[in-house]
This record gives sequence, structure tokens and C-alpha cells, in this order.
Amino acid sequence: MSPLQRFRTKFRASRVTLPAAAIATAICAASLLVIWFERPDGQEEMDRYGSALANTLANTTADALLNTEQITLTVIANRLTALEEIGGIAFFDPSDAMMAMSGIQPSNVSYVAQATIDETLSGIVYVTLNQEAFAPPLPWMLGLLSLITVLLTPAVTVMVIQFSARGNRSLPIVSVPAEQAQEQPAYLLTVKLHNQRSLRSAEQKQAIDDALAMAREVCALYPGFAFAIQERGLALLISKAETNGLRAIYASLLLQRLLREYETQGEFRCHLCNIISPKDPAETTAMTVDAIEAVTNLEQNLTLASLAKSETALMTAEVFADLTQEQCGWAQEFTHPILEDLAPQQMFYSIERLPEREKTLITGQAQVVLGFNLAT
Repeated sequence: MSPLQRFRTKFRASRVTLPAAAIATAICAASLLVIWFERPDGQEEMDRYGSALANTLANTTADALLNTEQITLTVIANRLTALEEIGGIAFFDPSDAMMAMSGIQPSNVSYVAQATIDETLSGIVYVTLNQEAFAPPLPWMLGLLSLITVLLTPAVTVMVIQFSARGNRSLPIVSVPAEQAQEQPAYLLTVKLHNQRSLRSAEQKQAIDDALAMAREVCALYPGFAFAIQERGLALLISKAETNGLRAIYASLLLQRLLREYETQGEFRCHLCNIISPKDPAETTAMTVDAIEAVTNLEQNLTLASLAKSETALMTAEVFADLTQEQCGWAQEFTHPILEDLAPQQMFYSIERLPEREKTLITGQAQVVLGFNLAT
């Protein structure tokens, strides 16, 4: 008998193979359920921490809220959101107008406290926590028991199969291919050097370098990646997984505000659209222009950006669709004679003025980036 025939004779499937594997799997699942049943999720600790922090902030910043010291409040908010446990801090005056904010916007899961001085309301403090930071650590004993359970499951399966009269003593080996990097949806902010022809070559390069420096500051607030487009402008890829349409518009207007206040000879215009990025913009450290041109028409985007007015958010209909109904009311349909030839099938929208609350937010962010040197 050949070795192959002896192998087939010794290892052959039987009716007990599937039930044995099912029993072993059930034992493993039941054991893990018992081990991890009713494990605390850290919610109680997070509620205690959030309430205490909100009340403490309300007490310590009551004077700053009363005197509308926005710079002081912005510094406090930025320093606190640098902590792993804190996702966002926001300060509002008694009329519910935003004074300063950093990180995640307030939501229905934020912790709220009122700041008072002599029983007079001076402001409201919102604290949003990072729930993942309060997840309890993996207990080493439960982890050890889980490891033992998982290791014993194959042995139990083999033992059951061996006790069968015609058991198959082989265990299948499943090859899992390595997961490849997937494409990521993103916002593409194309920034055009509007006065390129009036600048000399060295001035063009300096203007692009200045804009790239400011763009990287914007990417620190709105996760993404910035890169230059030869001598014509630059582009920002903003992660759609970590932001939304409104925050992408914030990024566009913040960059334009920074470039207006920064001492640069360049004048810039912006255009915002949706693309599928070859990499995650929040994680990548390098991106070529060719890689972006493979998924979008950069030349057309630069031309569209040149049509935009100064300090406005020009966007495609896809970005406009990502806004809420209220936010859509801030925008107007954008028209231009050249659009009939450049993009006849597309619609564009433009936001020329934001509500005071959003305008204050962008001003505060610009002040932080530029070292509080902006005129109020």
C-alpha cells in the first residue's frame, strides 16, 4: 500500500466529525461567556469623572466666563482635550452663544455644569469624554482563563474525533490572506494659488511653502494630510471617517483665515469635493500627486477653485448633501458662465458667511494656531 493510500485509510471523515467540532465550539463559547459575563464597562466611572470635571471647570472658570475671556477659555479647552480621557470641552455664555471649544462638539452624552457667581449664571460648561479611555483594563486572570479555554478547544475536538470508530484525525488548516490597505472615503480640499502669474518663481515657491505650513496646522485639528501640487497650489485630504461635511467646511474656512492673517504674498482660493483616497488620510505620511490624479481630476479642481470668491467655501453637491437641513440653509447655489463647459452635469454650492457661533469657533482656532496674534 502506498503512503498516500495509508494516509487516506487512516484519516477519513465520519459522521461524528461535525458533531464533535460543534460540541467543542459550544464548550468554548459557553466557557468564554461564563468568564466574561457582566464584566463592568466603565460607564459608572466615566459618569463620575465627567460630572466632577464639569463642576470643577464651572467653578474655576466662572470669572473667565463672566468676563468673556475667550483666549483663556480656549487655552484651557485645548490643554484638557490633549488628555486621553477627554474628547471635547465647550464653553457657552448665559445666552447659549459659544465662547470657546476644542475637540468634539457637545452632544446628548456630554456632561453639563452651570458656572455661577453669587447665584448669577455666568456661563455653561460642556464636557465630552472618550468612552474608550474608561474601558476597564483586561484582567489578567480572565485573560489567562480565556487563553486556556481557547487552547484546550482543539485538544477536546481531537480527543472526540479519536474516540470515534472511523474518525478523521486531521484538523483543517485555513489560510487567511493578509489584509490589504483599503481605499478610504475622504474630502479633498484643493487650494489654488490665485495670483500665481503675478509672482516670481521664488515667490511662488515661498507662497506654497507658507500655505503648506498652515495646511498642516489645519490637519492637526481636522485629521488629514496636506501636499503641494507643483507650483500651482496644494491639496488637503481630510479623513471622512473622523470628520463630517460641516467640519470639512470649517477646515476650508480656517485655512483661508490663516492664510489671510499669515504674512505671505500668495492669494488662495479653495474648492471642496468628495473622493476615494488610496490611503487613510489620517494615517498616511506620504502621498503622491499621481495617486490623487488617478482618482480625481486635479486640473479641473484647480480651475474650479480659481472661480471661488475669497474666504468662501465652494463645494460640490456631494459635500452639500453631507450637511444637515439647517446647515444647507447657509449655502447658496454657485453659478459661473465657465461651469457650462467645465462641469455641465454638476451642481456647486458656496458658503460666504457662517452664523456667529461657527464664525467665533473658527476665529478661536485661528488665534490658537497663530499664537493669539490675530486682531479681534
